[in-house]
Amino acid sequence: MTRNNPIGETQTPHADATIMVVDDNPANVELLCEMLEDAGYSNLIGLSDPKQVEPRCERALPQLILLDIRMPEPDGHKLLRRLVERWEDQCPPVIVLTAQTDEETRDRALGAGARDFLTKPFDQREALQRIHNSLSSHSQYLERVSEARTLEQMVAERTRELERLALQEPITGMPNRRAILAGMAEHLEQGDTLAVAFIALSDLEEIAHLHGYPAMEQLLRLVARLLNRKLEEAEVGCWGNAEFVCFRREHGTGRQLEQDLVAVVEELTRTFQIGDLRLNTGLRIGMSRSDRDGNDAEQLVRYAALALPRHDGTAIRQFDASLEQSLRRRGEIEHELRNAVSNHELSLMFQPKINLATGALAGAETLLRWYNPRLGQVSPGDFIPLAEGSGEILTLGRWVLEETIRQTAQWYRAGLTGGDCRMAVNVAARQLTRPDLAEEILALLTEHGLPSHCLEVEVTESGLMEDVEQARRQLKQLADAGVSVAIDDFGTGYSSLAYLKDLPVSTLKIDRAFINAMGEHQQDQNLVRTVIAMAHNFGCAVVAEGIEAPDQARTLLELGCELAQGFWFARPMQAAQFEQICRQPPDWHFGA
Repeated sequence: MTRNNPIGETQTPHADATIMVVDDNPANVELLCEMLEDAGYSNLIGLSDPKQVEPRCERALPQLILLDIRMPEPDGHKLLRRLVERWEDQCPPVIVLTAQTDEETRDRALGAGARDFLTKPFDQREALQRIHNSLSSHSQYLERVSEARTLEQMVAERTRELERLALQEPITGMPNRRAILAGMAEHLEQGDTLAVAFIALSDLEEIAHLHGYPAMEQLLRLVARLLNRKLEEAEVGCWGNAEFVCFRREHGTGRQLEQDLVAVVEELTRTFQIGDLRLNTGLRIGMSRSDRDGNDAEQLVRYAALALPRHDGTAIRQFDASLEQSLRRRGEIEHELRNAVSNHELSLMFQPKINLATGALAGAETLLRWYNPRLGQVSPGDFIPLAEGSGEILTLGRWVLEETIRQTAQWYRAGLTGGDCRMAVNVAARQLTRPDLAEEILALLTEHGLPSHCLEVEVTESGLMEDVEQARRQLKQLADAGVSVAIDDFGTGYSSLAYLKDLPVSTLKIDRAFINAMGEHQQDQNLVRTVIAMAHNFGCAVVAEGIEAPDQARTLLELGCELAQGFWFARPMQAAQFEQICRQPPDWHFGA
């Protein structure tokens, strides 16, 4: 037998929801509970003493509270404020029961956190509809909270695993450079004197080319075991494929580490038996000391690396001041970078973005390149960090924005780009802190006659976190004008998704680290799937970067990812090459 449901449903939606009715008049409580029971609600709590509300909520929160506003201490207004303050975003929705319809009463209740009103005497159909609406809204909210918490837990678990792996070199299992630097920094903070050695093996690439990478890796693991055995009193780690770093505490003017390394040289400059192969490798060692060369961990490693002997038969060499000349390039880069824009030394490269479903060109990401007559081609990895540290990134960023918009506008007028084809430009953290960034971008769009929907700004999670409120204002102004906003390298910095609901983000870019591991680790694929699903729940499209194989692209398409970029589709290219692609797009469609 079905009940007569005034809201028009055969069965009452959310019939199992717990509803608390609070009114100091027991008759009103009984009347409301009878109405709810007749409508199909079975889990009802009726209270006529407002002091009982909070203890009952402590035991178990209901899904909805119907609260009379005129009651003895505490009255409805005070009780409502206390509920919201106590349970914050977990507080169930509260519908205020009142015979007062004046604006002041309503404003006061809404200000305290009320969701809706029921005016006495009740219209039964209206009352049940308002109750149904509040329960539906709260149910959807709890579902989204649950999804967000699940994703946050997955990200947190994966982050912990990545942090563990981030301290370990995968081939040898030794501590990697991050772990070595952290260990050195801890000793230096305690005032210990450290001797540091940078150990470089030679001929490994030749061994890999002649005998294969498995043979080279076996040799590396053998060397790692020998180093650990010979340097028992030192901490040893792998700095790179053919480089190791070790350090130990020294007492007074002692040179124990150097003496130990002499034995290491004798042990490693011999022929090794790897399977059926007999392999030889060269060895060079550079050294530095904290009581002589400085007390910064990274600087000591760098000095030790600078002290590596030339291939002249010397095995071990100490750092000295004459080697600092090699550090001058950094200063030269910083100096030349100041005039890079005015001397017209900068250029842009463009890496296409592909629609995975259709194989069509969907736009491109612009990438900055610098050629200096004195320094030659300078890697972005060398000059971008220096520019960010010196503030020169603001000048470079302005040039990139203007040149991207100018070039894109030229292609747009020629009919080569438009529609869904967007040009993405990276915005640095320091640019986001400028209060006039959005105005600057919109002025450039107007100046060059480029529609705002043709541009997308990419920001990193770490950049957003420097000043979330300032970033929100700037990005909202851009989004309101039609400029798309993308989060770059999503998932690598912050496991919380709270900022997404406050920022006008339209696109999430999944970091290449997750894409690379997707084929090897089911957990990474599950994480990518969940990120894509959550992005869609937030109304965001998804771009996967670092695609290097068709299988990766096919898997991402199956998971619902819309866009992708990577070397498998196209490497970064000059403007003329990109223009040619716009005129004659390749067939990037890889089939089902």
